[in-house]
Amino acid sequence: MRIRKHVLPRTLQDVVATAFMAGIIPITFWFEVYVVIPGIHGSDSVYNWVHFVPAVLLLFNVTAHMLATMLCDTSCSTELIQLPAASVPTAGAGTGLGSKSWHLCATCEFIAPPRSWHCASCRTCILKRDHHCVFTGCCIGHKNHRYFILFVVYLFISTLYASVLNNYFLWFVRGEEFRNWTSLVKIVFPLAMLLIDTSTKQYYLVIYLINMVGVMFTGVLLIYHGRLILSGAVVHERKAPEYDMGRAENLRMVLGNRWYIAWLSPFVASELPHNGVNWETLQKQTLKSK
Repeated sequence: MRIRKHVLPRTLQDVVATAFMAGIIPITFWFEVYVVIPGIHGSDSVYNWVHFVPAVLLLFNVTAHMLATMLCDTSCSTELIQLPAASVPTAGAGTGLGSKSWHLCATCEFIAPPRSWHCASCRTCILKRDHHCVFTGCCIGHKNHRYFILFVVYLFISTLYASVLNNYFLWFVRGEEFRNWTSLVKIVFPLAMLLIDTSTKQYYLVIYLINMVGVMFTGVLLIYHGRLILSGAVVHERKAPEYDMGRAENLRMVLGNRWYIAWLSPFVASELPHNGVNWETLQKQTLKSK
């Protein structure tokens, strides 16, 4: 993996969103491991360790995949790019392969390959650009697409796991304290209530709400990006039949040749089968297979 030169978020929106993720992940881990799980099973129960092991594994994968997404340089500068035998394109124009063709980036003064676009926030052209993620403060492209989608997968599993525990802990174990109209108001207006009520109970409800929203948000993201990946497309394309190699091959394009174990950890080596540059070759292969 080639490390980005500018790792930290550049815009205020990115800074706020990334800082939120960097804070809520360890806070949720602490809350579940040291408050919720002992509150359900008792402080001396062996079941605390049964929950502790998967909790640590989830924390590792969420954190590691988030950092890998942020650190991985997925700009066009990571590949030796040679313009194919064709006329030199002008700004915004192509070489005959349609809207996804080679084009000149006037900002970078660089000939960008198909599916690669400039990002104003990252201030560079991104190889096979999918989108800019505010929660990692960087673009998702050819080289870090694997880390991003697995970050979303593990985040969904983690928030779902935490939400199940939180629901049982708040509404059943400590139901007498929380099953009332006051708790409902505090959940609907969590931040406003923090200005009035700074008790431990209010912080519990805030963490509970964040995880519930996290389940729904990451679930939608997982479905949306999962469908794009399996169809061989990126966000701005929506549909790209010329790049659709079949679900198994499309998945390999993102997770790499060792896709079957790449999900275990970002440290598992899984070489990508394509360089993210010469898509015209892939198009020809796709047409032959069809």
